[in-house]
Parts: sequence; C-alpha cells; structure tokens
Amino acid sequence: MKKLLTFIGAAMIATMGFNNTAVAQVEQGNVIIDPYYGFPNFGKSFLDLFVTDNNIQGIDIKGIGPCGLRAEYMLADNFGLGVDFIYNSTAGTGTVDSLNTDGTVARTYDAKVFSRRYRVQLRANYHFVQTDALDAYVGFGAGTNIRSIGVTSDYPDFNDDSITGALIPVSFRVALGTRFYFTENIGMNVELGLGGPVVSGGLSFKF
Repeated sequence: MKKLLTFIGAAMIATMGFNNTAVAQVEQGNVIIDPYYGFPNFGKSFLDLFVTDNNIQGIDIKGIGPCGLRAEYMLADNFGLGVDFIYNSTAGTGTVDSLNTDGTVARTYDAKVFSRRYRVQLRANYHFVQTDALDAYVGFGAGTNIRSIGVTSDYPDFNDDSITGALIPVSFRVALGTRFYFTENIGMNVELGLGGPVVSGGLSFKF
C-alpha cells in the first residue's frame, strides 16, 4: 500500500509538470488499456478453513494481486464500454505431523494450500470530468466469478482436498477512477471500488 501511494503521489507531481503539453482529452473512437495492481488481497481468509481442517502447522502465506487488465472503447466522448480481467491468488506452505500412539510426533510432512480467483467483467464507464491531463469516470461491471481452493501434502494417503467454483458464480463492481496523463497517449490510472480491488493503480495507454 505504501509503495502504491508513493507511486500515485509521484505520478500526480509529474502530471502537474507536464500539464502544459499533455493533451489527454478522450473522445469517441479511442481505445484505453489499463494494466493495474491493487490492494488488499482478501484470499487469505479463504485458506483458514483448509489450514484448520487439515491440521497444517507453521503456515507461511504469500499472495499475488489483485491485479488485472482493463480495456475500454469510447462509444462517445463521455461514455465507454470494455472488459476488466481481475486475478488474485494466495498460497502457503506448512507442515503436517504424523503422530505415534502416545501422541508424540513420528514424522513431519510438507503441506501446501492455495486459493486462486478469476473474474472477467463487462464494464461501462461514464466520464464526468475531462481536462488536458485528467480523465475521471464512474464505472459499473458485471461478469464471471471463479475460485479454486485446495491443499496438497506428501503425507501418506493424504486426501488432497480441492474445490473449484464459487457460492455466487457472478461478480459485480462499482468503481470511481481517474487517469492522469503525462503525454497525449501515456499516463497512470487510479481506481477505488467494490467487487474487486478496493484500491488499484497502474499505467494507461490511449490509442
């Protein structure tokens, strides 16, 4: 989060410096592509059940994302349609103990747990502020929701347990975003929203 905020602050300062030369006004026919990285990653909470049920000890959990790629086509000067691909994963490594009849540890085995989530959403954005270096919009998205959760181990006869699917097979997103352009075609994006990354930031390319 600290790195993202630092990046956003530096980009805003750079944008101010280029404000006199950048011409970032979006218009009908433009295509905008936004690769991004977001925070936080909520996948850890979906691993707790597997860690508890399988008696995994000393778990070390790491994650990727949420990250993704947005693409938007401007149907009008202030309205665009596009697609948003969102991905995040969390994985952890730990150990499982094999016990003797007296309860002492006979041997320790490795165990791995994982959680992966994919969302592909159709997006509609209304651009309510446009200046030479600023493009602000409000967006709504809806699409798929797929999650895989599992645990594996080299423990003899271990029941590798995995689930693919989701309680709700669809996903939705409401977002408020801003693009700051350094040049006519290159800038950065910042987005706040629900139904995906709470906060995200990355680059923007306008064609």
